[in-house]
Amino acid sequence: MHQALRLTALSASLFASLAVADAYAQSPAAQSPAGTAPRATSARPEPDRRISEVNAVEQRITALRAKLQITTAQEPQWNQFAQVMRDNARRMDDTFQARAQGIAAMNAEANMASYAQVATSHAQGMQNLVPAFHAVAFGDRSEDRAVVHIGGSANVTLLPHNAPVRGVDTG
Repeated sequence: MHQALRLTALSASLFASLAVADAYAQSPAAQSPAGTAPRATSARPEPDRRISEVNAVEQRITALRAKLQITTAQEPQWNQFAQVMRDNARRMDDTFQARAQGIAAMNAEANMASYAQVATSHAQGMQNLVPAFHAVAFGDRSEDRAVVHIGGSANVTLLPHNAPVRGVDTG
């Protein structure tokens, strides 16, 4: 029971710490000639995020591994989970880079569409991460299991003992 509570608390902590919320500081919209939409401008230059995000995700992986006390038996699932974290960080970096490169030329509508792409990319990353985490926390090589997560969006993860993990977002 204590182990289950600890895993639940750690999973909640994990998802909170992985939430990628990068606030883009925006200067007031420049005045534009009548009939044209104002252009969004960045109040600060966007640094090369790839290096910092890759380092940050590696630090999170190391910290989580220590907190979760990953055993030798959990190592294969852990390595898959860590790879999903790395892949998510790379995808988010690419999404942020695309936004940063084009933000100066974006009108309000394009700015909102670009921000929607950031949110969509983050949500897709979380959908990939949940089943990988479930495999680490609840997987068992001797029996089939299923995990149902009911929250803002329900997920079902199938953890067969002799087949790949499958996760489904049920809405």
